[in-house]
Amino acid sequence: MYRLVEEVKDLFKTELENDDVFMAPVFSEFCLNVVQKSRGGNQEVEVEYRAVELDVNKMRVKFPCQLFIDGRFIDAENGKVLPTVNPATEEVICDVQCASKNDVDKAVAAAKMAFEVGEWSKISARERGQLLFRLADLMQQHREELATIESIDSGAVYTLALKTHVGMSIETWRYFAGWTDKIQGSTIPVSHARPNRNLSFTKREPIGVCALITPWNYPLMMLSWKMAACLAAGNTVIIKPAQVCPLTALKFAELSVRAGIPPGVINVLPGTGSVTG
Repeated sequence: MYRLVEEVKDLFKTELENDDVFMAPVFSEFCLNVVQKSRGGNQEVEVEYRAVELDVNKMRVKFPCQLFIDGRFIDAENGKVLPTVNPATEEVICDVQCASKNDVDKAVAAAKMAFEVGEWSKISARERGQLLFRLADLMQQHREELATIESIDSGAVYTLALKTHVGMSIETWRYFAGWTDKIQGSTIPVSHARPNRNLSFTKREPIGVCALITPWNYPLMMLSWKMAACLAAGNTVIIKPAQVCPLTALKFAELSVRAGIPPGVINVLPGTGSVTG
């Protein structure tokens, strides 16, 4: 057992003492660390965007404030912005780019291309699941930052945001990641009352580009509940987060790039309901 632990530690460069590994509370942490390392969930990919950086909740948080289309953070075509306000203090956190109709068209085209001919359309269901597990791992690693952003953006109490908003979101992504290679059709029995040559069966296929609109309450959870199932089935998505709290959706988009989700699969369009959707 000691030799196995040593080999695993060397392979994944896990920094834990052997005596600590076999302590019950730490052994589960060791196993989780190994699984995450094997999935590549610890990789840090540089993502280019105009960042907002704040010192809040005894930490420094960093998140994008631009539209996310086709794997890149870009400004709105018309240059319009929306002020995002902390509901607890009524102070402006930052200005976020506000998507125009043309930006929506760009996102739809990117999502359609990713679904029909992009890398997303070529990978297997199991590979798709691995990407979603990797995304969940990165959310776990950034859970305190996500919870802090969620708290200042939506007004949620930090402990609630950490345990519920973020915690349940991570579990949602892991749940649907496990379903990717289990979405199967079935063969339907045909009556044997008379001889026939008929065969009836169902086949489940992705439908294409899905448009998601989320409200102001539980922003990250609403995103996860809608998006995780769509991606697990092989669809691509465009999400328009609530106008008043889009920041965790944008931070999530950054993590999706780091997880290796192909361009065009996820598109995030902050904006108004009357224009963006």
